[in-house]
Amino acid sequence: MPENPEPRRLNRAELADTHGIPAKTLERWWSDREDNGHPPAERQGRTLTWDAAEWDAWHRRRQDIVGPAEFAKILGHKDNSWVTKAAAAPPPGFPEPVEWGDTVNRRRPKWRRADAQTFADNRTRNSPPPGAGRPAGSRAGTTYEGDERLTAAIKSLTDHPDDRPARHIERLHQLHPGTSASGWTKILKAARDQQTP
Repeated sequence: MPENPEPRRLNRAELADTHGIPAKTLERWWSDREDNGHPPAERQGRTLTWDAAEWDAWHRRRQDIVGPAEFAKILGHKDNSWVTKAAAAPPPGFPEPVEWGDTVNRRRPKWRRADAQTFADNRTRNSPPPGAGRPAGSRAGTTYEGDERLTAAIKSLTDHPDDRPARHIERLHQLHPGTSASGWTKILKAARDQQTP
C-alpha cells in the first residue's frame, strides 16, 4: 500500500452532487476565485478537477462567512441596508469585511460569522452604525454624532453657504464615496440642524 496515496479529485458535477450545490453557483465561485480564495484546479483532459479534501475545507470556512442579511439577523434587525452602509463608513468596532463580491467597487461585503457575533455582543444597543437611520418603530432619526460625514457636511455648508444641496452632495460624495444621495440629504439636514442656534 503506498505511503502517500493520491488525493481524491472531484469534477464540478461531482462537487455539486456531493455538496448539494447548484453547478451555476460552483461556476460563479470559480470565476470569483481571486476574491474568495477558491482552491486551485487541475485539468484532467478537458475537465477541471479539485482536491476533494482541500475543497471541502474551503467550503466549510465559507459557511462561516455571512453577508449583510445574515449580519443584520445576528444584530436583531429586520432591515439589512444599514449593514452595507456601515461597511462603507464603519462605526467603532465594526468588523472589516473579509471578502467583497465586487472588489473593484467594494460591493457585496461579507464577514466572518464570529466577527459579526463579537460586534453584536459588544456594541452599544442605542448606538446604531453611522447613517443607520431610525430603528424600526422609533420616531427619532440618527444625529450622526461622531460620524466624519457630518463633520464634512458642516464644513461644506460653512465654506459654501450659497450652494444648492445637489452641489453639496456632489462634493461630499467625492470625499466619502459609498453614501447614497438620500443618505447625504439626511446628513446635510442634521448638519443644518446643528448650525441652527
